[in-house]
Amino acid sequence: MKNLKLIALLVIPTLFSTSCSNDDSAVNEEEVITTVRVTLVGGGQTIILESKDLDGDGPNDPVLTPIGGGALVAGTTYTGSTEFLNELESPAEDITIEVHEEGVDHQIFYFLGSSIGTITYDAEDIDSNGNPIGLNFTLVAGTSGSTGTLTVTLRHLPNKTAPGVSEGSITNADGNTDAEVYFPITVN
Repeated sequence: MKNLKLIALLVIPTLFSTSCSNDDSAVNEEEVITTVRVTLVGGGQTIILESKDLDGDGPNDPVLTPIGGGALVAGTTYTGSTEFLNELESPAEDITIEVHEEGVDHQIFYFLGSSIGTITYDAEDIDSNGNPIGLNFTLVAGTSGSTGTLTVTLRHLPNKTAPGVSEGSITNADGNTDAEVYFPITVN
């Protein structure tokens, strides 16, 4: 009986030490995104829409800056791209690179009223499964005199195979919102 107790005292700590592991695997921490920049090029103009929120959830609202006029020209086709930055770092960290590299885990969604225009994903901006990432797109400006909002949403772990998601509908996407901004839009 004494030997059995001695064996138990030796075996039990060994079991606990082997069952607990020091897992050094990388944790995918959520990135800080302070700035979302949408660039639209078309009709001889370059329009940059920028939302900068350097205090995150702090008391200050994001600063929205249209550069290059900001108004779309009715019927004009614009080539668009979206960038995500962390400007709390010096130099600024380009989160866009991570969004592209981890494309299967990310998708950017765009929403605007049909009178303002239509957006389609660039067919070459896809992840390793052939699904859209959404960093690059085409916007065709709608009706002259229209005003509204362009909503840009970056989702982490969306369900890219859900109905409508690969066409840009966020309705069935699920996942977590990493960034969401609202840009006022005017069509002349």
